[in-house]
Amino acid sequence: MEPKIRLEDVSKRYRRAQGEVKALDHVNLSVAQGEFLAIVGSSGSGKTTLMNLMGCLDVPTEGRCLFEGEDVSAFDGARLASLRNRRIGFVFQGFNLIGSLTAQENVELPLAYRGLAPQERRELAEQALELVGLSERASHRPGQLSGGQQQRVAIARAIAARPPILLADEPTGNLDPDAGRTVMEILLALHREGRTLVLITHDPKLAALAQRRVRIRHGRLFPEEGEGHEFASGQNGKFGCFLPASSVDNFLRMR
Repeated sequence: MEPKIRLEDVSKRYRRAQGEVKALDHVNLSVAQGEFLAIVGSSGSGKTTLMNLMGCLDVPTEGRCLFEGEDVSAFDGARLASLRNRRIGFVFQGFNLIGSLTAQENVELPLAYRGLAPQERRELAEQALELVGLSERASHRPGQLSGGQQQRVAIARAIAARPPILLADEPTGNLDPDAGRTVMEILLALHREGRTLVLITHDPKLAALAQRRVRIRHGRLFPEEGEGHEFASGQNGKFGCFLPASSVDNFLRMR
C-alpha cells in the first residue's frame, strides 16, 4: 500500500544573516496508513521543520515530498493550502485559537474556508466538540477556557473536516499533567479508529505510546528501538479513553 507520507532524500536550508542553516539533512521517512509515529527531538533538532514539510506547510530545498503518492514538492501555495485544508488536521502546542471567536466559531472557521454551507459546518463543528467533550463550552471564548479545554477545542478544529491524517506538534507542551493526559487520550482514541497520527515531541514518555519512533538530531533521523506501548496497538493499557463510545461511533459513522 502506498504510504500516506513519504520524504525522499529531503533537505531544508534557510538563509540567515550569519549564513546558511541546514535544518534537515537528507531525510528519508515514510508514514503508513493508520500508523502512529512519534518523532522525538530536542529544541533546535529540526523536528518542527520536518513536521512543516510533512504537513505541506513548506517545501524542501532538495528532495521530494510525496503525499498519498503525489509529489507536492513543486505545488504552489494555493494547491498546498487546499491539500492541507482537506487532508490534514494540525494540533499545535500554542492552540492558535482566535480570541474574539467562540469555541464553536473557531472550529467552524477552517470549514468556512472549504466553502461549506453554514448549516453543514455548524453540524460538523458541533459533532467535533461533542467528541472532545466540550459541547457545553461551545459558546465560550478561549479566554473563558482552561489551557486543556483550549487544546481540546484545537483538536476539534483539527478533526471537524474528518481529515485522514493528524499532525500533533508538542500537543501537551503547555498543559498540566491531567490536561495533557486527557489530550493524549483523545488523540489515541482517534488513532484507534483509523486515523494516521504523527506526534512531534521531546518527551520520551509520550513517544513510548507510539507504534514506531524515530529520533531527530541536527536535522538527521535515527530509528528508535522497541515497538511502542501496548496501548498504541489497541490493547488495554493504563490510559483509558474518557470519551463516550457512542460519541466516537456516531462521529465516525459520518465520515
